[in-house]
This record gives sequence, C-alpha cells and structure tokens, in this order.
Amino acid sequence: MKPLTLLLAALAMSLPAQDATIGARVHGVVSMGDLRDLTNGQVGLGLATFVSIPLNHGFVLRPLLGAQLIPKGDTLGLAGTKTGIASVDLMVDGLWFPGEDPEGGAYLVGSVGGQQWRVSAYGDTPSTLSYTRIGVSGGLGYQFTPRLGIEARGFWSPINSNLTATGLMLGATVKF
Repeated sequence: MKPLTLLLAALAMSLPAQDATIGARVHGVVSMGDLRDLTNGQVGLGLATFVSIPLNHGFVLRPLLGAQLIPKGDTLGLAGTKTGIASVDLMVDGLWFPGEDPEGGAYLVGSVGGQQWRVSAYGDTPSTLSYTRIGVSGGLGYQFTPRLGIEARGFWSPINSNLTATGLMLGATVKF
C-alpha cells in the first residue's frame, strides 16, 4: 500500500498543472447472486477516493482506490455459519457526459481494475479466503453541481470458480 500512497500523493501534487480534482465516493452495496447467498442479503457499505481528470468532449478519467464491506450474515445452506465479505479496489472509472459538460448533467460510467476480495466465514465451518481478480462495473450518474453527484451502477467480479461477486452500488460523489 505504501507505493500506491506515494503514487496518489505524486499525482495529487501534479494536479495544479491540470484541471483535475480530488474527490470521494460513499456508496451502499446491495449484493446479488452468490454474495446474497453467503451473507443472507446483508447490505454493505463502501467508500473510495479518486482523482477526476477531465479530458475533452465530455470524457473524464477517474482513477480510484476504494473498499467495500458486506457485514456477516447467515450463510444459506450452512447452518451455524456467518460469512462476511470485503474488498479493496484499485480501479479506473471512465465517465462520459453526453452534453459535453463534466460540471453538470447526466453521465454514463464504466469501470475496470483490480479487486482484492476477502471472504471470511465464522461458526461451524470457519474459513478465510483471499483472491485478487479483475472487476468491472457500469451505470449512470448525475452531476448536480461541479462538486456533488450521485451514481447507480452494477458490478461483477469472478472471486473464484464457485463464487461470483455481483450486485448494485448506489452512492454519492463529492469533489474537493
């Protein structure tokens, strides 16, 4: 994590030469499929920090470092076992504003990057598994002001051959 922190600090120091801004996203995670079965439908929380780099013609790049946590829930099919799931993400968002104004309006968002998943089971069948995988997400957003926006997106990541992370993320973004 130390090299990543240094990279983000170096990137932040170069921001005055560009129109880039630092921001944060806070979101809720609604698990689906395999994740819902493991956590009995628990709703999770996530947060991310990002650097928003406007390009031209309404395109914005947004590299980010984030994390999600879905709290322990009763695992379906395994009586007496509770499972919690967490991830740390290093992703790159691509935003496209059809109105070519990244300061306001609706936009499409797509994301790809690496995710470190941790699946922890407690109880009668305890175990902890960690996997690093590629993840993708995509959805819609709306930028209300140059600083405040909202997003809704779906996500997908193959944690292992028997477990795929899918769900919805609903959240708010703020640029500083």
